[in-house]
Order: sequence, then structure tokens, then C-alpha cells
Amino acid sequence: MFPCPTCSSSAASQLSSMVNYYISNCSTAWTGKIWLDIEGSTYWTGNTTSNRTWYQQLVDACKSTSGVTCGVYSSYYQWQSIFGSTSYIYGSELPIWYAHYDSNASFSDFKTFGNWTTPYAKQYMGDTTVCSMNVDVNYIPSQ
Repeated sequence: MFPCPTCSSSAASQLSSMVNYYISNCSTAWTGKIWLDIEGSTYWTGNTTSNRTWYQQLVDACKSTSGVTCGVYSSYYQWQSIFGSTSYIYGSELPIWYAHYDSNASFSDFKTFGNWTTPYAKQYMGDTTVCSMNVDVNYIPSQ
């Protein structure tokens, strides 16, 4: 989920709309897993306090939605840019999936942020062609 903190809809409303859409239109294909895509500081408010408040509302809405499990997709630098510090820890009990396009399928480059010390997944190649389709490539050792 790529949220919109600068839109008129609240975090809870955006999440609810997405979940309701999937339940109504894609229920057999949807797993119930939502990755909160926290990146792109230009899409956020520019105020780290406001960004933190909005993000906390998004995490809380995700955690309280029945049938949904949540994770966070972000990176050390995005986290720092959006929230003002890599030591901001809200939501750190959720799994972290980070991006670093280094063509290295390992976590050897992971830099601790948001209280995460062990990632769930890493996106290590972007805009790669596989079977004539553009894809991003991920490393997920648990699968």
C-alpha cells in the first residue's frame, strides 16, 4: 500500500478502502498481507512530527483490521528522511522489507533503523526483465 499522507482521506480510511476493495473484488487471490510502503519523502507532509502521527495512525489501523497482517517496506534513508531519525521505532514489531539495488541477494548490507535488526526481505534488483515482463527481484530467505 502506497499511502497518501497529504490526501484528504485519513490513514484508517485509505486502509479500509483498500481492504474492502480486495475483499469485494479479489478475495480468492488476496492473502490478507499488507505491506505499508513508507518511502518518497516528497509524498509526505515535510513535517516529521506530522508524518509520525499519520504513520502511527496507519500502523494502528492496519493492526486493528480483522484478517489483515501488516509489514513495512522502507529503507534506512527513507525512514530518516520521512521521520527525521533512524531511531524512530513505531511499528518495529512488524516485519521489515527493505530495498537496496545492489544485485546482492543477501542481508549483508542491512543498516539497522526503526529498531529493526533483522529484515524479512530485501528488494535487491529493480526494473529487471523476467519472461518479457518488468519485475523487481527480492531476497526472502524464509521462503
